[in-house]
Amino acid sequence: MKFFVKTLGCKVNQVESAYILERLKEKGFLPAENEKEGELFIINSCAVTERAFKDVKKILKGIANYKPQAVILTGCAASVYADELKNLASSLKIPHFLILGQNEKFELEKFLENLENLPVIYEKINSDLTLCYPFLLKEFHGHSRAFVKIQDGCSSFCSYCIVPYTRGPSRSLPEEHILKQIGLYLSQGYEEIVLTGIHLGMWGEDLKPKRKLTDLLFKIEEELKKWEKPLHLRLSSLEVNEIDEDFLSFARESQFLCPHFHIPLQSGSDTILKKMNRRYTREEYLEKLNQLFKLFPQATFGADVLVGFPGEGEKEFLETCEIIEKSPLNWLHVFPFSPRPNTPAEKMKERVPKEKIKKRVSYLRSLHSQKRKDFLSKNLGSTRTAVFERVTKSGFTGLTDNYITVLIDFKENSNKLNFSAKKIGKVKLKEILNESIKAELL
Repeated sequence: MKFFVKTLGCKVNQVESAYILERLKEKGFLPAENEKEGELFIINSCAVTERAFKDVKKILKGIANYKPQAVILTGCAASVYADELKNLASSLKIPHFLILGQNEKFELEKFLENLENLPVIYEKINSDLTLCYPFLLKEFHGHSRAFVKIQDGCSSFCSYCIVPYTRGPSRSLPEEHILKQIGLYLSQGYEEIVLTGIHLGMWGEDLKPKRKLTDLLFKIEEELKKWEKPLHLRLSSLEVNEIDEDFLSFARESQFLCPHFHIPLQSGSDTILKKMNRRYTREEYLEKLNQLFKLFPQATFGADVLVGFPGEGEKEFLETCEIIEKSPLNWLHVFPFSPRPNTPAEKMKERVPKEKIKKRVSYLRSLHSQKRKDFLSKNLGSTRTAVFERVTKSGFTGLTDNYITVLIDFKENSNKLNFSAKKIGKVKLKEILNESIKAELL
């Protein structure tokens, strides 16, 4: 049977989908080259925003036209919207529609053994969310940078967020397991390791004895040194209150840490941050970013910004704009508030009109474009290390240590061309092309 995996949402979903693909191949299933060829279709879904859920429904309607033998839905939307999606699958007359929980998805081949004996609509969502499912990937299929999942779940319970309800509390993988996965990737030729999790900075809090993320980072640093070559270690995301003296000490000492920090802001208003249950103030956010900026003045500083949270008036929105303008932030992921089922924010009043949210989102996205353009301009003429990613019609792309997409032209670099996906090389940044930079291979 040929299968196709469709992944939505976060980096953790990408890692988990890679494991699903690898496991099915080992069990004799064949990966389809495209959606139309898939006899079995797997959707690893997201439910963080209303848009993410709409995407799940759109995909489900689209693949029904290809007449697959079975569709498996898993991921966050599976546990939140199971009833609505079962009704949709029934109306689409999908022969077998399986909904699997967060742990059941890692052993989905068991459910396929008796597919013909299963009901047309089948649901198995009773995951034990007290442990982080320990899997090892032999290869991160289709990627040039290796993502390593170190943690799952979140225990913060921000008032707008559905993730603690769909993925459970924070659970950590043991250090030995993580180091083994990193070693596997490095032995396959990957030269950039990206640590990822649902709440990365919570790693170790549930272990006995309790550990800190920096404990793990120093151990990874030791492992990377053994390879005696340039390598990248990138962190997917950190909360601002996790940037403490221990982390700053690691950042100062590390040979491999990428100068790229994604630190969610969500709002620049103390009033809104308190309603969001975010546990920091605007001044604390700005202070921590400036501490990192002094260490890494050429770093990409990214943030998520949630626009239109209940109670966000003009004053609160302008406070968010002010923090972004005066901070080192130069990469923004701006998204509109959408109430998530059964979260505290869903019941909050003082809703911001959709038209007003749309205008605010548009303004912040234009602010992002300007700040990013200024950042790219400051990097022109500099030399960076970059991991090479994919071939295009005219050359190939790479991603610098400080998170700039670079384009290397075949013709202009023909005498020194040495493209190899996964590998790191030196590039000189020469000319801005939209939000990328044309670079010379050194």
